[in-house]
Amino acid sequence: MYMPGKVNCESCLIKSCAAEVLNKQELQVLSANCAGVSYKKNEKLFQQGFLCSNIVYVKTGIVKIHKTGPLKDQILKIVKSPRFIGIPTVLGGKVNHYSATALTPATVCFIVTDIFKTLILRNGKFANEVINSICQDELNFYDLSINQMQKQIHGRLADALLFLSDEIFESDSFELPLSRSDLGDYIQATRESVTRALSRLKADGLIDMQGRQINLVDKKMLEKISKLG
Repeated sequence: MYMPGKVNCESCLIKSCAAEVLNKQELQVLSANCAGVSYKKNEKLFQQGFLCSNIVYVKTGIVKIHKTGPLKDQILKIVKSPRFIGIPTVLGGKVNHYSATALTPATVCFIVTDIFKTLILRNGKFANEVINSICQDELNFYDLSINQMQKQIHGRLADALLFLSDEIFESDSFELPLSRSDLGDYIQATRESVTRALSRLKADGLIDMQGRQINLVDKKMLEKISKLG
């Protein structure tokens, strides 16, 4: 982790949709109560069970949201910048309900929670953008939960590969940001099952895989597998 630095929200080229609706004075207030931090791959942005005092805005990079349960750590979602994370847990309490870890090098803005709340109260458009962000996150999480509960491993794996291709990297060729164990956690399968399923997809000519580098060769068939579950 690199030490916090000053930010200028007015000149920032990676503003959130919420920050885009703030006026000059509000952006100055935001800048005065915001610090930018750079993280290396695998560094934690915040940790479950620790006190939280800031809203987190991921400016660049990919981050995993994960939570420790009774048996093991579970990946809840993978998010791509630019994105707010942790708003419900910060506004709804004082302790982080889950952890966030950088899957790639990332730059993050930490915003003082009280200032964020003040902007919500004073600027209806800002509040609307924040609410829209929370609602979209919740709807996406519902879809993910249903798919993981009702699909077999090949369907869940196809879902994960298509999500990484379409939503995270916007490319049919990408470097898998998760280890086999983490990918297993994400789709609720064992590491061994994930390895076998990936090998099967490769043998069937649907993907090409060299280490962590993956190329989706037959995307239509992957979409069919995803649909059939």
